Amino acid sequence: MEQKSCGGKRLLGKQPSFDERFPSISVITVTYNRLCGLYETFSSVISQTYTNIEYIIIDGGSQDGSVNFLQHKDEMISYWVSEKDAGIYDAMNKGALAATGDWIIFMNSGDQFFSQSTLAQVATHLDTSGDVAYGGFASIVVDRYQTRIFQRLPQKLSDIWHHIPTCHQSIFVKRKLQTQFPFDTSFTWCADHDFIVKLYVRGCSFKEIPIMVSKFDASGGDSRDILTYTKERWRISTHLAHPLKRNLYFLQEYWRFFIWKNITCKIRNFLPKEWVIALRRWRGTC
Repeated sequence: MEQKSCGGKRLLGKQPSFDERFPSISVITVTYNRLCGLYETFSSVISQTYTNIEYIIIDGGSQDGSVNFLQHKDEMISYWVSEKDAGIYDAMNKGALAATGDWIIFMNSGDQFFSQSTLAQVATHLDTSGDVAYGGFASIVVDRYQTRIFQRLPQKLSDIWHHIPTCHQSIFVKRKLQTQFPFDTSFTWCADHDFIVKLYVRGCSFKEIPIMVSKFDASGGDSRDILTYTKERWRISTHLAHPLKRNLYFLQEYWRFFIWKNITCKIRNFLPKEWVIALRRWRGTC
């Protein structure tokens, strides 16, 4: 029988009431055997200057000391649970069902808010008339050549058929919608994109906010199964674009990746480090 541990202020009977004058935000962290990342995310969340938040952590039954960490932080977490789940999107669905705030945002293990005042800034844009609010993000890419930081603004909402407008770490969704349309766990990579598209086609209200919301390490992007990633986004776009347009787009995307992975990267590996860095700088000025 799988062991379940849980805790937090809610179970201790110490969960403070939300201040109804301001929007309440449920910050949800999903983690599994990523204690170092959990440290980073936890520190980022509890350092927020905005106080009308609840913090929920869903752990997949970690064996790396994460449970001990959560037990020691009971008084600083609204609710946490550690038990086996069916993957990241199943865990995110569990977190949404446990939330009680007006709005939900997912900041999973290793993710961080852009600054300590991020939620205070975002809260001024959250009102009862909107359904989804989203901002920009910073991705950190570390490889054997250098560390690079890219700041990204949201893409056009009209491009939602082939890309999610921004990362899920920078999207705030009304809790009632997050629970009404849970993440589809048949997806490996793109359940968050699928979820946002479901809201879009149902006519939900989207609001782009002029705020950098999150930052995270994107160095693991190269490990993504690009064929599965492309197929999942192609599947999502079925009812949003003409078949010829979408098929051509995703074929071209996969071809560009194939060229990059099998030709460009192999050539790069033979070049001196200084050349690669200089080429990146030149491309940045073009």
